[in-house]
Amino acid sequence: MCNYCSKIELKNKFQTPNEYEKAVNYIKELIDIQHFILIDGNCELGCHKDVNGQWKDDVIYHVIKCPKCGQTYTCTVNTYRGGGSFRKGN
Repeated sequence: MCNYCSKIELKNKFQTPNEYEKAVNYIKELIDIQHFILIDGNCELGCHKDVNGQWKDDVIYHVIKCPKCGQTYTCTVNTYRGGGSFRKGN
């Protein structure tokens, strides 16, 4: 972790789907404004529901990387059982 990414707001546990939605929007901002790099994910970032509003998978994840030091951050949500997090590492 470096000074560039040390202030990222992490979330130990998502209590509601709305908290996950906020994290996805935050990650989009990190990519668009601070040039973090999306390096992995099982669907397009922000496209985690189908046209009927249903989750696309039981577990949805995305991994981003700091453009300065390469530290990775992972956002995961379990849409079947609930929960998830946005944390350091992959």
